[in-house]
Amino acid sequence: MNIKQINDLWTEYKKKYGIDSDIMIEDVKYDTEEYVEGCFNLLELMEGRYILHLNPKVHIYRDSYVKFILFHEFTHFYDFFHCPYEQKNEKLFFMNAYSEFHACKVTLARCIEQYQVKLTDIDKIQIPGPFREISIRKLLNESLSRLKYYMEIYYLTYQIHDFINAFRQMMYLFGYISLFKDDVILVQYTMKVLDLGDDRIPELYKCMKEGELDKVVPIYKSIADDVILAYIRISFRRYYDKDILSDEELQEINNDNYEEYIRILNDRIRSRNSVKELVDAQKDEMEQQLEEAAMLAYFMEQLRYLII
Repeated sequence: MNIKQINDLWTEYKKKYGIDSDIMIEDVKYDTEEYVEGCFNLLELMEGRYILHLNPKVHIYRDSYVKFILFHEFTHFYDFFHCPYEQKNEKLFFMNAYSEFHACKVTLARCIEQYQVKLTDIDKIQIPGPFREISIRKLLNESLSRLKYYMEIYYLTYQIHDFINAFRQMMYLFGYISLFKDDVILVQYTMKVLDLGDDRIPELYKCMKEGELDKVVPIYKSIADDVILAYIRISFRRYYDKDILSDEELQEINNDNYEEYIRILNDRIRSRNSVKELVDAQKDEMEQQLEEAAMLAYFMEQLRYLII
């Protein structure tokens, strides 16, 4: 599929959703990772480079599935220009939360051409797959399985990029189930399967579904702050034993004071250990490990490519 064909479909998308814009996609590159069907690079978009990245395998996919992929990516393209935030980091949060939700909602709605789907319809309605049609049940089951898989990885590592992967899968799933009459039940079921008791997640879903977009970024930031704090505390425990940092004091460390604690705890090590070389080595290692945590409000940017 060449750039003209893609822009023809983009024009079709704009007509379908009443979008008045002369902006066009300037280039297409077939260079995504193996399991990424398509994406825009947020950093490129922010630089005014409107490049669509696709998986080389799209050339062997069914046309209906390629269109499914493209309508998903077109929604991201639309959301980028209609994002209510101008500040770079808030735009990143918005695109990685609401736009993922929105893109999945739009693509599934386009296939079924109706909203408020009943749970009894999930076996009847077939949607495009790479080589054959699949049921909505299969789509939901696979989405939930991927989400559970990425959440389990995150709970093993507590790495920020693993959380981002899991969160993106959650937005995919929420976008799909937002079309269902029994969507609240499906959200509750998802929370139960994942053993999540965080009330902010259903609240985030509610805000996205009802279009309260001004609340999306604050809620997501609140969740992200807790993810970053967990990473910081685990890093501290990894590099400071209980003789240096008690469990009680560990709980006092937060996103605002962790740098001061690094200095305090390293001073304690110096007073305990007279071998300066070992102390300096541990200090350097600790400060290197917490370099990511120094980007508290910017944790999205620790990835080289912010893919949506």
